[in-house]
Amino acid sequence: MRIKPALIGTLAICHSVLAYAQSDSNSMYERQCEIVDGVVVCKSLEDRFSGLAPQQRGEALYGETDNKHGPMLGYGGPGYGDSQTRLTAVITNNNGEQHTREVRMKYLENTPDGNMRMVVFDYPRDLKRHALLTISHKEGYDEQWSYDPDTKQVSRMLSNNAFTPFSGTEIAFEDISSQDFKKYTYEYVREDSFEGKPVQVVNRYPKDRYSGYSRLETWLDAQTNLIKKIDYYDRSNTLLKTLILNEYNLYDEKYWRASEMLMTNHQNGRDTRLTWSDYRFNTGLDKNDFSLNSLRNID
Repeated sequence: MRIKPALIGTLAICHSVLAYAQSDSNSMYERQCEIVDGVVVCKSLEDRFSGLAPQQRGEALYGETDNKHGPMLGYGGPGYGDSQTRLTAVITNNNGEQHTREVRMKYLENTPDGNMRMVVFDYPRDLKRHALLTISHKEGYDEQWSYDPDTKQVSRMLSNNAFTPFSGTEIAFEDISSQDFKKYTYEYVREDSFEGKPVQVVNRYPKDRYSGYSRLETWLDAQTNLIKKIDYYDRSNTLLKTLILNEYNLYDEKYWRASEMLMTNHQNGRDTRLTWSDYRFNTGLDKNDFSLNSLRNID
């Protein structure tokens, strides 16, 4: 019996869809697909946490994101060991003027306590070789140290300065500090869509009394668990700024990283576009590369 080409195509599509659903069976969502009049039809995504209370559901949903991908501002996803990348930040004022920052970033996975991160400025010239070292802790406050090459001084930043903007950008020091799971409480908000794809929206409430935010409304891709958007609300619960994460790429077949991010401040009309490049993993960094002495010897 000969099979018509159209049917072969339908069977091929069916096979790929069913294979996809099967391969994704360990994720939070599963597609249920069938062929109707020769067309593959998939039912809406089913959330296996839907029966939980909002607080438990939000914690479970974000917990899966944290386990898979970790923090999203240039690092994250358990098991990366150490990594390096470059970041270009373009700041646009409300009058259209632009300013650029170029930095190198290094990361060290320091489980079980937290991670380490070093930021070194390459541009503009007046900031060249200025550096910032962050030592994150899963509980308690992170340590943040800065280095000024003009004075050759290393200074520790106060914990209550976490809401200070980072080098004139719309990124606060709090945004690039530890986003550890235990530093927030959670609440499921709703199902929604973002750029035509289903998402689950979860509120994260900072436990830190010095936080500049009352909550972070976090939009999670229902299929991949990747963070697509974060709405930051200030202490008066008014929308302050929005972060959009775009162009996720997979590196070394295991690490997802966003290549583009846009932080928009709704209250002052400014925005900062972040472009990430030159991701490298397991480059041989160790704790000595993240010491106070290493700050003083930035090249």
